[in-house]
Amino acid sequence: MEDGRSMDRTIEKLADGLDFPEGPCFDANGDLYFTQCGSGWITRIRGGVAEDYVHSGSTPNGAVFSEDNVLWIAEAGTKQLLRYDGDELVEIAGEWDGRPLQSPNDLVFAPDGAIYMTGPGGSSAEAPVGVIYYVQRDGALEVVADGLCFPNGLALTADASRLLVAETSRQVILAFGVRADGGLDGPEVFAETPGGVGGDGVAFDVEGNLYVAHFGAGEIPVFSPEGDLIERLPAGGERPTNVAFGGADMMDLYVTEVETGAVYRLRPGVAGLVPFCDPR
Repeated sequence: MEDGRSMDRTIEKLADGLDFPEGPCFDANGDLYFTQCGSGWITRIRGGVAEDYVHSGSTPNGAVFSEDNVLWIAEAGTKQLLRYDGDELVEIAGEWDGRPLQSPNDLVFAPDGAIYMTGPGGSSAEAPVGVIYYVQRDGALEVVADGLCFPNGLALTADASRLLVAETSRQVILAFGVRADGGLDGPEVFAETPGGVGGDGVAFDVEGNLYVAHFGAGEIPVFSPEGDLIERLPAGGERPTNVAFGGADMMDLYVTEVETGAVYRLRPGVAGLVPFCDPR
């Protein structure tokens, strides 16, 4: 690694036989959950065993737990934002300006409990119609960025001053400035992800480095806070979809990967940044 820190490239398979795994997240006990886009299940690993938790109805993608240990799901197939409290699956948002949501992809909580969520549905380099939604917990929703070429994974910096978003079809990571009202300024290009398809899910460590699941490139590139490439970590296969930090010390990096239909774990040598509103 260019800054002299040592990273362990050993990668461990935790579960396989999965149908397009995505959306790794953690509940209040630190148990790992992930979505299976192909089967519709949100699955958890408890005691080393993968077990189905709840079926979202179609194609769950991003998922995250809130501080009250409630699961929030970006449901791309049914074009909804859902919440599941362990008992009832409820639609929180399903349309904007009289139109269905654009296949919600990934989501992250802001410090005030609102949600940033990407909507790439129907977008591409030739048709940049992707959006970023800003959603209140009661479902009130607005579009805070548009004209994007498949906006995908996203993460907030530790001070919540910037929102980093993978724009997959342009093979770049974008940086938006975050306003006090939740609106976004910019964006500017933070980093480039050439090769493969492009960046997918992303996550920060406590040093401000960004880890990117590079779909089609078979690696997890790591970018410094300035956007410089400082490391390439293994992903377990050619099509990693997402990354998330967990474990008792927050120093385990979990990777969902489609080519092998598996979830992996590795130790990058630095703790992950705990997301806002995290229940752990």
